Amino acid sequence: MFSLIKYVQGYVYAELTGYAPERFLNLCGNHDILIWNLKPHEDGYYFCISVAGFRRLKPILRKTKTRIRVIKRYGLPFALFRYRGRKLFACGILICIVLLKYLSGFIWNIEVNGNSYLSEETVLDFLAEEEASFGSPIRKISCEDLEEALRSRYDEVIWTSIQIFGTKMTVDIQENLLPAEQYEKQDDTVYDIVAAKDGVISEMITRTGTPVAAIGAEVKKGDLLVSGRIEIENDDGEVAEVLYNSADADIVARVSYTYRDVFDETYVESVPTGQSFVDYQLMVGDTCIKNPFVKNGYEEYSVTAESSQLHVTDNFYLPVFLIKSTCTEVVKTEKTYDKNQAKVHAAENLAQFLADLEEKGIQIIGKNVMIERKNGKYVVTGTIDVYESIVSKTPTDITNITSEENQTTDESD
Repeated sequence: MFSLIKYVQGYVYAELTGYAPERFLNLCGNHDILIWNLKPHEDGYYFCISVAGFRRLKPILRKTKTRIRVIKRYGLPFALFRYRGRKLFACGILICIVLLKYLSGFIWNIEVNGNSYLSEETVLDFLAEEEASFGSPIRKISCEDLEEALRSRYDEVIWTSIQIFGTKMTVDIQENLLPAEQYEKQDDTVYDIVAAKDGVISEMITRTGTPVAAIGAEVKKGDLLVSGRIEIENDDGEVAEVLYNSADADIVARVSYTYRDVFDETYVESVPTGQSFVDYQLMVGDTCIKNPFVKNGYEEYSVTAESSQLHVTDNFYLPVFLIKSTCTEVVKTEKTYDKNQAKVHAAENLAQFLADLEEKGIQIIGKNVMIERKNGKYVVTGTIDVYESIVSKTPTDITNITSEENQTTDESD
């Protein structure tokens, strides 16, 4: 900030010589004249001083019998004086200032922090629906209303803070870390727990509700596991009253997945030739400005791109992106998997499938797959045994119980 102020006001780099340069410096300090970058030499000093301070030196120079010589001039006043005859240049600066002022009234960068369950794309789509996305006018955005709407739209969001600094919007989110079924929106509906998949129950912990199935039971999809209906019996063992409370339980079952993977015996491999070039493009809003001096003469090539957004400060972003593209020439050749290569490729696909299951919290306990070649293709089939939660909720069927024992009979006759 100090450097910016110095540049706007203008300053000079000067040489001081004469009878009493130290007294000159002391008098400048007494008169609050700022001097910086002070360097001594044989006959005096070199230093920087502002234009306003330089104009106040005449009586001090006379009193100390010193002389000052301007070596170089810096700053905006001297630049404007140097280019005073170039009207187009001055107009360009004025247009640039007006354009920056206009662009400062819009959102050009959005940062999302703290999200885990919600993807960044989901949050950005929500902002777009609320007309508070990239390119939206800042004056039409209410951060408080956006915070309330975000919490109301997504139950997993328990706290959010949306702030705007310059042309940058920051969305900070705190989510409920409990499983999804535990932060469902509360209502008056009573739920049973049914099986989400076929399997054999290996673990069951019931917190509320009446267990219907037990550990070791083989269940089918849709079977009732824990009922939200609680029956209270009288002394005779008959149902006297029925209470309803949503079932809550952790139920893990041994589940079998059917695995199938098919890929062609032949495949196309892209081999780099070692030839490449770098191209730069500008993206201004939705308009791409290509480099007219770069031509792509490759028949087959791969492209990797990096983009960076132009910003003046950490919070003043502009809708201008510099895109760096690296084009690498490749030669495509057709190859054929042999038996060992096919096994390696099939193992890689299977490992990715298992990794996707584990990301969902599913425990792999066994796999049995085989590979065979059929009609120019490799077919991988088998089963994968896992431990998985099979909890699924469905509304409880509520029925009214009437008991003849609760009816009063007049026996006076």
